[in-house]
Amino acid sequence: MVIAAGIGGCGESHPGASADTGKALDLPQKIAQKLMLDIRYFCPDMQRPAAGKAGNRQCNNPVTELPLELASMIRDTDLGGIILFADNLENSAQIVRLNRALQQAAAESRSGLPLLIGIDQEGGRVNRLPRNEAAAFAGNMAIGATYAREGDRFASATAVVMADQLRALGFNVNFAPTLDVNSNPDNPVINVRSYSEKPQVVADLGSASVAAFQRRGVAATVKHFPGHGDTSVDSHTGLPRVERSLEQARAVDLLPFQQVILNAQPALTMTAHIQYPALDTTTLTSRSGEQMLAPATLSRKILSGILREEMGYQGVIVTDSLNMAGISDYFTPEEAVVNTFAAGADIALMPIKIRYPEDLVQLDRLIGRVVSAVEAGELSLDELDVSLARVQRLKQTYIDNQWVRLEEGEAVDSAAAVLATAEHRVLADNLASAALTHIFTPRASALPVIDGKTQQVQVLAPNRAIGEAFSIALAQVSDAKVSVLSPLRAADEVSQSDADILIVASIVPGESAVELGGMEDLPTLQERIVDQETLYEIYRQSLSAASARGAKTVFISMRSPYEAARFKALADVHLASFDYKAFIGPDRTLEGPIYRALANALVSSEPASGQMPVTVSVSDALHASNASTSDEG
Repeated sequence: MVIAAGIGGCGESHPGASADTGKALDLPQKIAQKLMLDIRYFCPDMQRPAAGKAGNRQCNNPVTELPLELASMIRDTDLGGIILFADNLENSAQIVRLNRALQQAAAESRSGLPLLIGIDQEGGRVNRLPRNEAAAFAGNMAIGATYAREGDRFASATAVVMADQLRALGFNVNFAPTLDVNSNPDNPVINVRSYSEKPQVVADLGSASVAAFQRRGVAATVKHFPGHGDTSVDSHTGLPRVERSLEQARAVDLLPFQQVILNAQPALTMTAHIQYPALDTTTLTSRSGEQMLAPATLSRKILSGILREEMGYQGVIVTDSLNMAGISDYFTPEEAVVNTFAAGADIALMPIKIRYPEDLVQLDRLIGRVVSAVEAGELSLDELDVSLARVQRLKQTYIDNQWVRLEEGEAVDSAAAVLATAEHRVLADNLASAALTHIFTPRASALPVIDGKTQQVQVLAPNRAIGEAFSIALAQVSDAKVSVLSPLRAADEVSQSDADILIVASIVPGESAVELGGMEDLPTLQERIVDQETLYEIYRQSLSAASARGAKTVFISMRSPYEAARFKALADVHLASFDYKAFIGPDRTLEGPIYRALANALVSSEPASGQMPVTVSVSDALHASNASTSDEG
């Protein structure tokens, strides 16, 4: 199947596919072009559960093939974009077919305008592509740890690979990189998604990443403007407030955005659902009737004033997901979209959830409300047309019509070949090794941790999956016997053992089997401890018991490094890996670049080469367990 192309892309010209394209659209079409929805789940044969009724279940059927109802929605409304999540992505052939079906539906719309198809492919903890097929990279803070020795090499190289992967699969927008400066150890949502606590490092690495993505034909998105790094509330679950002065805001949070805009001209900038009174004290009326400070996503002063006028940004402004609590707890979807368009946003991301057939009317209702806002003068038609022109220019530049015109079989084969590139996995291994960092300088006598005399190693991790990944990797570099401990029995087992070494591998925020890539299918990998403080106490007791009998002790922070301070006196070696992700390989065993890198480091007499991109102090340790995971970007 060859899909008709509705707009010039990637350097091609197309009559009418410029700013004039908008003039041929009616008002509802124009508004629909400024909306981007998710299709994570859809249940065509179910009804939305009624509130308070037993026996109903939520829709959790992933969309991996495009249902007729959703194809019709795209075709009938001229919807502008779709964002896909890991639930939608099984393998390269399926992803190609889904993205082609999405573009086919758009080609059959009245305008024929193709879709922006976006994804959050940051690397590290936010990685949507299937890891068993597409090489996955440690995230931004890992790259930040390499900056002192490698400069922006890994930021650029990983972005090139991710862009090639995404473009081969039919994506044209990546919601990455993150430019938030992680200046708050309590930050529950950014944390290791940040390159560094130093604004200039963030700016340098962000510029390299944006330039590389866009050089390879994928639109990059810098986020979360005006800066989400100094928050202690997750905007997925609440509305954070940043208490900085204007001078601090310009020197820290705004600096990376300003420099990346000047150096790399990012195609998109994503807003943050945060209140930032130093930048705007405008108030809005919430759905409950209360006056509240306007979140940045709904702030004209921040989006149009600071970003557009002061920074001279000419690209597309896209909101973070509008169904996050930082917006949806205070505004209806219709209010949120009208307010963000009035503030200067070009694309409203995920304002509504379409999960059941009866939800489809929500899109018509939303578009109708925005039409009414334009007709009533709440929104300027001239501003809407200028905004639409920016969206169409984005499509002209980054939608790959050559990919769209490929025969399906050719597109499937091409994607598989790109994802199978051996050099991609070599790069992932090199980054994992280069990022490993000693949080505290170890004594020279502590290295190597594992040597030829080592006979037994114990590994303690939040669940057996992590321990098994360590065991498999260590078996490749050492003949020592590796025992994986159950957290619930670890302290007693360590006390009664004569093992030479105890390795504690900690993950904060706590991991999930789903995040690790399908491990829910292996019953032996399901053991979990939910309470983080209980787990920390087990780590403390186990490390103390091992030290008391003269064993070497190693503490590895596999996600956020701030927690290591509470174990500073209990371990001989403290390592930060900034990543813990593994996947089930072709032989049904766990593997991952970070485990190979850690195994090699533990048998090396040379110290790890990374340098800490954030400051770890004793006070940070008290708050490390506040971090949490989230699905959206």
